[in-house]
Amino acid sequence: MTRVSVITVCLNAAATIERTLRSIRSQKDVAIEHIVIDGGSTDGTLAILERHRDTIAHLVSEPDTGLYDAMNKGLALATGEFVGFLNADDAFAAPDVIEGLMRVATRTGSDAVYGDVLQVDAYDRASRLIKGAAMPARGLRRGLMPPHPAFYARTHILRAAGGFDTSYRRAADFDLMARLFRDPGFRAAHRPGVVTLMRLGGLSTQGVKGTYAASLEILRSCRANGIDVTRWSVLSRYPLKAREVINGRLMRLGGWVAPQ
Repeated sequence: MTRVSVITVCLNAAATIERTLRSIRSQKDVAIEHIVIDGGSTDGTLAILERHRDTIAHLVSEPDTGLYDAMNKGLALATGEFVGFLNADDAFAAPDVIEGLMRVATRTGSDAVYGDVLQVDAYDRASRLIKGAAMPARGLRRGLMPPHPAFYARTHILRAAGGFDTSYRRAADFDLMARLFRDPGFRAAHRPGVVTLMRLGGLSTQGVKGTYAASLEILRSCRANGIDVTRWSVLSRYPLKAREVINGRLMRLGGWVAPQ
């Protein structure tokens, strides 16, 4: 059975982290090493984490310099063959999603495997369906990448790539993906289907100003990684994002209900 490290980064997440912890506990037919990196919560988050201490392999609570610094701390502790990230306001979409990803990774011999992400609002209503099927090597110059909350890669490869570059405040995940997929020997497989339910409100969903700042960082990362890119090629990803919103709203109209 493949051992998978799941890293949760949190800060004052008492309102949402219980759901995240339950969804990790519910995963079947997979050995999960759960690593929690807390930024020094003061709102009761730590008390909730202590109630779930039997399923948390590593719990670190200390100040950090931001989201990606905390993610790097988790990556340094990971001992699983594969590693991925599930933040404190997100949850797995079903009890078999990690086992399904690992089955694809084993069958294909891939360095990484990823699925789809469904963004939901505060009432768990479907808002945006982010599919991971687009070919990443071609999509990078448009600022596209596999959805990070549904992306699981071999731990040693993420470390060899250098982890997250914390000089990026909003797009360090894109920058890491760019470094991975620019390597001609890197192999990744897509498993169709929603892996993660992602709550609206994170760095990637903070309005027009946040989106523009992320676009500038994506542009900088592409140029740093030798990807042929222009400001307009990065901006060309927005029609796709609009289609993702439409698909999410169609799921809502179709009666989709979040698992409890």
